[in-house]
Amino acid sequence: MSYIKIPKVYKKFKKAEELFSPVIMTAATGWGKNAAVDYYYRRKNPLVLGCREGHLMEMPDPDSFRSSVVVIDDMQWLFEEESIRYLKKLLRVPGIQVIMLTRGGVVPKYLAAEEMDLGFVRITENDLAFTEKEVQAYFDEREIPIDPEDVGSVLKASKGYVRAIFFYATRMEDGSRFSSDMEAAVIQDIYRLWDGQVYDQWLDDFVHFCLCVCRYDEFTLEMAEYLTGNKNISKVIEYCRDNTNQLEIRASGYYAIRREMKGYYRWKQELVWSEAQKLENFRRAANYYEMKGEIENALMYYQKAGDTQRVKELLIRDANTHPGTGHYVQSREYYFSLPKEDILASPVLMAGMSMLYSLILMPEKSEEWYDALDAFYRDKSNSRERRREAGARLAYLDIGLPHRGTKGLMGIMKNVFTMMQKGDIVLPEFSATGNMPSIMNGGLDFCQWSKNDVQIARFMGRSVAAIIGDFGKGFVTLCLAESGFEKGTMPAYEVLTRCSDGYDAASHGGKIEMCFVSLGIQIRQHMVEGQLPSAKRILESFEEKVRNQGADHLLPNLYALKTWMSLFVGADEKVLGYIEEVSDARVFFCVADRYRQSVKIRCLVAFDRLEEAFDLATFLTGYYESYDRTFMWMENEVLKSIILYRMGDEHWRDHLHGALLRSEEYRFIRLFSLEGAALLPLLKQVKDEGGFSDVDEEHFDRIYEECIRVATGFPDYLKRIKRENISLTTSESQVLSMLCAGMSSEEICGTLGISYDGLKKHNKNLYKKLDVKNRAEAERKATQLGLVHRG
Repeated sequence: MSYIKIPKVYKKFKKAEELFSPVIMTAATGWGKNAAVDYYYRRKNPLVLGCREGHLMEMPDPDSFRSSVVVIDDMQWLFEEESIRYLKKLLRVPGIQVIMLTRGGVVPKYLAAEEMDLGFVRITENDLAFTEKEVQAYFDEREIPIDPEDVGSVLKASKGYVRAIFFYATRMEDGSRFSSDMEAAVIQDIYRLWDGQVYDQWLDDFVHFCLCVCRYDEFTLEMAEYLTGNKNISKVIEYCRDNTNQLEIRASGYYAIRREMKGYYRWKQELVWSEAQKLENFRRAANYYEMKGEIENALMYYQKAGDTQRVKELLIRDANTHPGTGHYVQSREYYFSLPKEDILASPVLMAGMSMLYSLILMPEKSEEWYDALDAFYRDKSNSRERRREAGARLAYLDIGLPHRGTKGLMGIMKNVFTMMQKGDIVLPEFSATGNMPSIMNGGLDFCQWSKNDVQIARFMGRSVAAIIGDFGKGFVTLCLAESGFEKGTMPAYEVLTRCSDGYDAASHGGKIEMCFVSLGIQIRQHMVEGQLPSAKRILESFEEKVRNQGADHLLPNLYALKTWMSLFVGADEKVLGYIEEVSDARVFFCVADRYRQSVKIRCLVAFDRLEEAFDLATFLTGYYESYDRTFMWMENEVLKSIILYRMGDEHWRDHLHGALLRSEEYRFIRLFSLEGAALLPLLKQVKDEGGFSDVDEEHFDRIYEECIRVATGFPDYLKRIKRENISLTTSESQVLSMLCAGMSSEEICGTLGISYDGLKKHNKNLYKKLDVKNRAEAERKATQLGLVHRG
């Protein structure tokens, strides 16, 4: 069979030949290194020197060479000093071009100076990988017919790996089409090939290391050492880098086995490890993750190890934390897997179940577990100490259950504070913020309290601060700052001064979550004043603080805040990325997601994906109403009015009217004015029509005037990015939706009742209208333009 020439490789060989530079090819087995060298230098009869035994098998005098090209094969095994000195000398011999082939992923350390001095030309796996053109040529060479769509499927599945393409071709010789079953079979073919070809060549310590870490997406040196029990694991990793191309180095000191090799080692582990070895590996991983505070991973691997008792103990420990730092929602499958009798025996777990169900919008179930906890508390057959613990959990839930809102909360807090002073209960830690950049709209909605903020702060501040523990540092100061900001009644300098004081208090023995609140208020104040650079500066500084302190639980909402800020200067690709990253609320939603979802609505509006935005806003309305989230309800109604206005639906007035009427009760203006350029056309139309008769004119005018000011500073906020004028037929729309849903050609043809030729015609028309070249580009562009909805 003729060699399939690869343009990238040919171009690099030609460049090296012209410059007389050494070439180093770094690629795993089966990528065609030797074949490429044989083809390019076929007329020069190169001298080949092998290194399989750790040294060069021959070291002839350069004066005796009959060829100007010398190939050093299997250089990953070379370690003998004499051979290395010979190679270094050879690289500098005039008139000799050296081609080095290695399975290692890097240039060997001993050649670092030579690479800098001589300018090695590197050829990697990316260069050696086949493209669609080479895949087609390979099948043509073997006289195997292949459908054009299958060419793309083979390329995607094989990633251009020559050995994989060989196996696909072999399996398609009988006319078979590409399928998921064939892909699975080819993967097995490759594993068997590697098993027979290279497995026995590796050191035992290296193989043990790979088998120990292959079940984990990434790992540190410390974790690898813990899993393997090898104190010299760094040497094994260096061996891996020098002799194979199997290891990826990621940020922050993390490593990962490459995906293809990870699958191989998992396959091999199933063959050579006993069940006890596999369970012990999972148990050690769980121990490690627990030591590092990575509770979700610890739970996962304790469960895989079959250690149900440790799962239960860990859940009890996790349930002792507040929802802001706990893992209730992320660990829900483990809570749900516990036997009911185990939960009923633990006040902590009953409280955890009540909180979990409230967080995932199942208040009835939450109340069932609250009642079970209350029954435990009243049952005098339980010990006094355990009943006391149950009483503390009940008090905690009375204050903290999200679905109960704030009605009657003042009286509850007074009673709880009295019980704390008497020493009757010791409360678990509360989350006053819910990891939001807000207090008023944090763990609970405090709109009602803002009506009498100064009086409540004076009479309730001490008791509330005591109840919420370390969250109390800076709490009252920041509450007053946010209330004054939202009403627009507090001068900017006073808002910023209070925020600074609250930040300092929280930084000294308080909580970083309260610092986030201070940051959020300051940023909104800066945005109202048109000071985006100031807002960005303090955000960047705080993000560094969060990462330094390991407060990763704040990162999702910090990312949302950063995305929201970016909308003020116009939407971009990062905003589009945010839309795709934030989960589909209709698939799964918990109350901790509310801020990210509200920012997602704005991003969708910016990209003119109005139907999706309205659908999400409508879904969230139910949560806001049932959970008494007044502030976010008003904010959401404003967003719905903007969406409907842009859709040409006259019902926008109803939603804006409702939000204005409700806000008048609290005198809030900033939740309107911060929508600036997006809301201004609506307010102007209402004003031109004489306003709403039952909305206070002074309140409306304050909102209108400040909205003008914000819109002037940020005219591109939520500026419409219209869809391109793409007209699709009904059939084309159906095909596009199915393509984006990941359906195969056979499935699409079967569903629509069309022939394969008919589908090819639709695809051709779609690609032309979307101005794309292939299916992947079509999917991406359709999603970006909102032509389809992807969850």
